[in-house]
Amino acid sequence: MAKREETGEVLSKPAPPQRRFPWRLWLFAIVMTAGAGAGGYFTWQYRQQAAQAIDDRADCAVNLGKLRSEMTNTQKTSETASKDLANCTASVAAQEQKAKAVETQLRDAAAKMNATMEELATLRTQRADAEKRIAAMEDIQKQFAKMIDAGQLKVAARNGNLVISLPAEVLFPSGSADVSEKGQIAIIEIGVTLKKLADRRFLVLGHTDDQPLKNSVFKDNWELSTARALNVTRTLVKAGMDAKNLIPAGAGEHDPLGKDRAKNRRIEIALLPALSELPPLPSSLDGAAAAPTPKP
Repeated sequence: MAKREETGEVLSKPAPPQRRFPWRLWLFAIVMTAGAGAGGYFTWQYRQQAAQAIDDRADCAVNLGKLRSEMTNTQKTSETASKDLANCTASVAAQEQKAKAVETQLRDAAAKMNATMEELATLRTQRADAEKRIAAMEDIQKQFAKMIDAGQLKVAARNGNLVISLPAEVLFPSGSADVSEKGQIAIIEIGVTLKKLADRRFLVLGHTDDQPLKNSVFKDNWELSTARALNVTRTLVKAGMDAKNLIPAGAGEHDPLGKDRAKNRRIEIALLPALSELPPLPSSLDGAAAAPTPKP
C-alpha cells in the first residue's frame, strides 16, 4: 500500500473503473450480420432470378423460333391459299365465259331453229304455191289442148310464171298492130277461159324481132310491141276479163327467146303471182309505209 510521506498514512489503490456492456459493438455486429445475411439472401435471389431469366430467355428463344417457323408456314399457307384463290377466281371467270358462250350458242341455235322453222314453213308455202301453179298449168293445158295441138299457142313456165305464148303470125299481119279476125277468135277463146281466174292478174307482153321497121307508123319495135299488147288486152276485155287484172306492156326486141326471129315475134300472157304468194316485205318498209306523210 502506498503511504503519504507527510502523514505517513497508508494510501490504498483506487478501484479500477467498471466496464460497461458493449451495446454499440453488438449492435454493429448484429447490423453487419443482418446486412451480410440480407446481402447473401438478395444475392441468392438475384442469382435465382438471373438463372430464371436465362431459362426464360432460352424458352423465349425456342418459342420465338417456333413462332417464326409457324409464321413462315403461315406465310407459305397464305401464299398457297392466295394462289389457290387466284386459280379459283380464274377458273370461275373461265367458267363464266364458257357459260356465256354456251348461252350465246343456245340463243344462236334457238334463233337458227326458229329461222329454220320459218324457212321450212316458207318452203312448204312455196311448195304449195308451186303445186298450185303446176295444177293451174295442167288445167290450162287441158282447156287449151285443142289450140296447143293446132299450134295456135304454147303454155310454159318462164321466169317463174305461167306463160301463154301466141305467135305474132297468128294474131297480126306483118308490121301491123291490128289484130286479125283469126287472131281475135283465138284471143277471145283464151279470154273466156282466163276470166274464170277472177282473182288473178295477167301481164300482156308484146315482143318483136330485131329487124328495124321500114315505112311504118311506129317509131320502133318497142312502140310496135306495146301497141300489139294494148290491142290484145282490149280484145281480152271484150271477152269478159276484168280490165283491172290486165297489164299491157311491150318489150320490143329486148327479150328474145333465141336466134329464131319467128319465135321471137310473139304475144305472151303471163299469170302474175297473187299477193299471198309474194314474200313478205321487211318490217322496216312496213313501218315506213304506215308512217304518216309529213306536211310541207
